[in-house]
Amino acid sequence: MLLAAALGIATGLFSTLPSPLPDVRLSDPEIIINAEGIPLHAGIVFGAMLAGLLWFWSERDFGKCVLAAGLTLIGWLTAVNTANDVMSGIVASDLLGTTQGAKGSREVLGWLVAGLAGGLIGAGFTACGVSIAAPSTRRASAWALILGLGTLLGLLLYPAARFDAGVLLFVPWQAAVAASIAYGLSRT
Repeated sequence: MLLAAALGIATGLFSTLPSPLPDVRLSDPEIIINAEGIPLHAGIVFGAMLAGLLWFWSERDFGKCVLAAGLTLIGWLTAVNTANDVMSGIVASDLLGTTQGAKGSREVLGWLVAGLAGGLIGAGFTACGVSIAAPSTRRASAWALILGLGTLLGLLLYPAARFDAGVLLFVPWQAAVAASIAYGLSRT
């Protein structure tokens, strides 16, 4: 588990580097693929790292490992876009009223709910991909740990956005999810 957490820290740090890819957004509906602060390479390197873990600690099935990496990347894209949609929806709403300070409260609530939703979705796709390649992670206890930590650490989206420091989200989230996957892999 320590090795997985260390690799999660390494991929989390790598994820904070500026993206070498241009901004990519699709329209109708708007889908963010790559943007400043939410780089696509974060999902790619985390998925590749998980594929390597699966290769060494589970079945050495190349196709399943690549599928796990692909689902992790899809989870990253889905988490980013869901968080963006949740945040936009809450801030644009009249939730919490229209009085002085309500917009600020909506923004905080938006970041927190967006973080929870994005964390859950990202962890869910990741757990799904990992469970394809590693039967030991198919147990409810393994999924609960992965989803629980991914969701809880999604709350770090707010401080990461507030201080414009992706390291506050990427490093702990990727380290914890990788360690929880390693825990599931170690239980037979």
